[in-house]
Amino acid sequence: MKIKLTYILLIISAPFLLSGCGQTGSSDGHEHEHAEEKQDEHVHGDEEEHAEAEGVVELNAVQIANAGLQYGGMDTVNISAYVKANGTLDLPPQNIAAVSAPMDGFVKKANYLVGDYVKKGTVLAVLEHMDYIKLQEEYLSVINNLSYLESEYQRQKQLDSARVTAKKQYQAASAAYEGAMARKKALEKQLQYMGLSPKRVASGEISATINIRAPLSGHITALNVHNGAFAEQRQELYEIVDTDHMHLELNVFEQDISEVKVGQPISFAVPAMGEQRYKGEVFLVGKSFDQQSKTVKVHAHIGHENHDFIRGYYAEAKIYTEDKRIVALPEDAVVSDEGKSFIFILTEDAHEKGTVQEDEHGHEEEAGNHEEAHGTSFKRVQVVTGEKDQGFVQIAEVPELMKDVKIVTRGAYYLLSEMKKGEGGHHHH
Repeated sequence: MKIKLTYILLIISAPFLLSGCGQTGSSDGHEHEHAEEKQDEHVHGDEEEHAEAEGVVELNAVQIANAGLQYGGMDTVNISAYVKANGTLDLPPQNIAAVSAPMDGFVKKANYLVGDYVKKGTVLAVLEHMDYIKLQEEYLSVINNLSYLESEYQRQKQLDSARVTAKKQYQAASAAYEGAMARKKALEKQLQYMGLSPKRVASGEISATINIRAPLSGHITALNVHNGAFAEQRQELYEIVDTDHMHLELNVFEQDISEVKVGQPISFAVPAMGEQRYKGEVFLVGKSFDQQSKTVKVHAHIGHENHDFIRGYYAEAKIYTEDKRIVALPEDAVVSDEGKSFIFILTEDAHEKGTVQEDEHGHEEEAGNHEEAHGTSFKRVQVVTGEKDQGFVQIAEVPELMKDVKIVTRGAYYLLSEMKKGEGGHHHH
C-alpha cells in the first residue's frame, strides 16, 4: 500500500511541477521581449531626435559675435529684365590711324614703342633718301624757270594783242607757262605730303630727311619699324588708336533682338579686367542678320571713358529691356549645398527669452544660465532660385514661412560651415 500511495502522489504532483516550470519560462520570455522593445524605442527615439536636429545649427554668444549676422525679410524688389549679349570693345574708324611712309626711305631714327602715348604732330620716325633731294631740286628748277616763262608769256601776249607776231608763238608761250605753273603746284603738293615746306625749299633749304608725324593723339598699338630698316611707300610703320571714344560691338541672338531698342541701358563686364561692371547705352541696332552666328550687331556707347580698355577685349553685357518686381533676397542670404539652394531663419534667440524663470520649488531665478545653455538656433530652409542681378537673387518658389520670420541676409555661409562641422562630429553606433 505504501508503494501505491507514493506512486499516486508522484502522478498528482507532476502536472503541478510541469505547470510551475511552464509559468517560469513564460515570465522570462515576456521580460526579454519587453527589454527588446525598450531598446528599440530608445534607438528609434535617438533617430527621431537626430532627424529633428537635421538642418538646425546652434551658436553661442561668442560665435554670434564672430558671425556678424544680419537679418531681413522676404521682400519684393524692383529688378530689371535683361537680354544677355557678348562682344568686343572697339573703336570708330576715325579713331584708328595707320601711319605709313609717303615715299621709300631708310629709317634714320625711330622714337617710340608700342604702348607709348603720343600727341598729334609728334615726330614718330625720321626717314632719309636721295630721292627727297631730287624732288626738291626739281621744284627749285621749276620755280626758277617759271619767271622766264612768265615774262615770255606776257611779251607774246602784248605782241599778239598788237598783231605784231604770229598766233602760234603766243600759244606756245602760253602753254609753256601754264604747264610750268601746273608742275609747280603738283610739286608743292608732293613736298607738303612729305612734310617739307615749299617756301623753305624755294629759299634754298634742301633736306635729305623727312619726318613721319602722328596724325592723331593716342596710343601706339603696333609698329613695324627700326633704325636702319628700309621703309617702302604705303608700308604701315605704326598704328595709333585714340581710346577716348571706345564703344561696344555686341552680338544679340535673333530670339532676343526684338526686345532691344535704342537708348536702353547696358551693364557690362570685361573678364580680362576683373569683375567690375561698367555702364553704357544702346546707340544703334543693326539691320543685317548673320546667318552663321544667328546674331544681329548692336552698337553701344560707354558711359565713362576708361583708358585701361583695350580694343578687342571680350565683353559680357546685359541689355536692360524693362523693369519688374520680383520676390528676392540679397545674394549673401542664399547658400548652395550639394546642388541645392538654402536660406537660414532664426528659430530661437536666447536674448529674446524671459529674464525670470521659476525653479522646481516655485522660486524665481535668473534665466541667464539657461540662455547660455540653449544658445541661438537657426534652421536651414530649401528654396528655388531664379535670376541674379544687381546683388539680388530671385526666389522663384517662395517657401511657407511664419509671419515676421527673421531671415539671415548676411552670414549664411558661416552658419552653413558651422552646420557642416556639427554633422562631421556626429556618429551612430
